[in-house]
Amino acid sequence: VEPLARAYDNGGFDEESRKGLMKLLADMEDPRAARAFAKAFRTFEPGKTDDDLRYASQGTTRLAQAGHATDPRLVTALWDCFVGFAPSRNTRSINLVKDLQSAVLAVRDPSYGAKAVELLAVPVLDPKDPAESLDKIQFWQLTAVRLIGDLKLAAGVKPLVRALMTPEKRDLAVPLRLALTKMPKESEPVLIAALAGTDPELAALAARYPDKGSVPLVAEPLAYISRGAGREAILTALAMADNDTNRAVLAIALTHFPRDARTVKAYLEAYRKVPADATVPLLGGANAHAVIARSAASFFDPSLTEWLLKESAAATGEAADELPPAALAAAIRLMSTSSAKAVRDAVGKMHGVTIEKDMYASAAAVLARCKQNAACYVRFLDTPVPQASPSAKMGHVKAAWMAAIYGNATTRAELVARVDSVKDGAVRIALVDAIADLAPEGDAAAAATLDAIVDHDLKAGVSYASEEVSKVALRLRSRVP
Repeated sequence: VEPLARAYDNGGFDEESRKGLMKLLADMEDPRAARAFAKAFRTFEPGKTDDDLRYASQGTTRLAQAGHATDPRLVTALWDCFVGFAPSRNTRSINLVKDLQSAVLAVRDPSYGAKAVELLAVPVLDPKDPAESLDKIQFWQLTAVRLIGDLKLAAGVKPLVRALMTPEKRDLAVPLRLALTKMPKESEPVLIAALAGTDPELAALAARYPDKGSVPLVAEPLAYISRGAGREAILTALAMADNDTNRAVLAIALTHFPRDARTVKAYLEAYRKVPADATVPLLGGANAHAVIARSAASFFDPSLTEWLLKESAAATGEAADELPPAALAAAIRLMSTSSAKAVRDAVGKMHGVTIEKDMYASAAAVLARCKQNAACYVRFLDTPVPQASPSAKMGHVKAAWMAAIYGNATTRAELVARVDSVKDGAVRIALVDAIADLAPEGDAAAAATLDAIVDHDLKAGVSYASEEVSKVALRLRSRVP
């Protein structure tokens, strides 16, 4: 490897030999090839050495994954190539763009942190300009955001929130929120200041949004962080909300926090303030009551079943089309043995063949079998998940829900032990949601287990709701005092 790497570094090859040598070195996965990779990064010429760059990026990624991408020459050359590379001017291969970006993220050298913060601060003048969208947003700044989150760089929290509240960087909202949730204790106070308007710089950015449109952007990461101070901030913001979109978004955000009588009360009050025919453009133009009601299941509170049935029956006009399916889906998850008949009657009144009728039948069977026995619901999760239809899985979803409603810390541990064996995405989501409900004070050990499961699955090339499981792991970790 060493003489081959030295030969590439010295140069003098024809194009075919040079590319073949770089591919060979990349495939060897040997840290002694780092000097050759660094040379490929330093001497990249668009349209001439694209293959060299692609192979060097792939080889660097392999070294980083093995913990061997530490050569200072390689670390520096990779970053310099990255910031000088413009996807809008290198359109021959999308794989080249992805490989270079992946190499930077895999190396994730601590020296990249401050540089990523600087890169994120670069203004975006026109997000509709293809060059700015491709180069600044989707390449440089997206990578910068992910680096700051992966490095857990506390100094990057304020810049992340600043970018989150910058209208021209709206396309980065999802990765920005994810990066912030990776640093929950550092992010929470900055997000609270953004929501409350107590930080002058962030308040000035918020003022650029019509109808207080920055509120949903800030509320979601606070909800996923799911700590007490964030809950108080959202409760305060909800009491002051003056438009239906923000009321709906903030009410739904409350469902991500541990069970609390005040959050349920505030949630119901927000629902009542929203007109029955209101829509939420931010959520696809859906009926606001339907969107809010569907989220009620996440409170894991069976007493909400009666309210859901009442709202479903009272819906009129356009709401009568959207609200009943949403409210009854939530009621099926929450119903107890004492309310099952009322839910059955409400579902039976729906016209035609509906998925809710099948969902009820599947959920009612496991409810009748286990009643208030959390251990019985846990054991039911060991049975095969039916694949005939989505509604057939509701029995397992219901089992996870009722295990949380009637369970305790021991139940939580038993649910964690079963996550890996559940290979159905919908049921796995229900399982981790139940775990989160049973961990109001967090659970670092459970979070580590979930992260390990996701890592193993992704390395195996499979995904069973990996993104959702990762978010719950973050919530379990951030709740720890």
